[in-house]
Amino acid sequence: MVFIISFFLPAFEDMSGFASFAFCWDTLLGHEPFGNIRILSGGWFYYSGFVMSNILFVGLVAALFLTRKIGRLRSVFSLVCFLQALSWLVLFTISGKPSQITAIKVGYYVWLIAYGLLVTAYLWKMMSNKDAR
Repeated sequence: MVFIISFFLPAFEDMSGFASFAFCWDTLLGHEPFGNIRILSGGWFYYSGFVMSNILFVGLVAALFLTRKIGRLRSVFSLVCFLQALSWLVLFTISGKPSQITAIKVGYYVWLIAYGLLVTAYLWKMMSNKDAR
């Protein structure tokens, strides 16, 4: 639910979470508002990673509730998706420009919390399964 709510909140500058996702989706397809982006470039991989992590998020949540057994691979994927989401804040923080950090809005933080909750749920389920043995 937190993940879905984040798409309706302001996420970055004047874009909602959904608009940010659409921007990343356009990048995945090789389009950008400022012209075409080279497919297989660094920017393409980075922004496409956000699309993939959003798609994986939905699958990982479904797997969390639909399967009893917890796979390590799914736990690792949830952590990788969280780190991809966190990278935006880290990059802006190390840039040293306060204006970039203030461009990040509440929707991004809600989105990041959703990924943190997913990782926590996987860790909790892993520990619960260990204790049940």
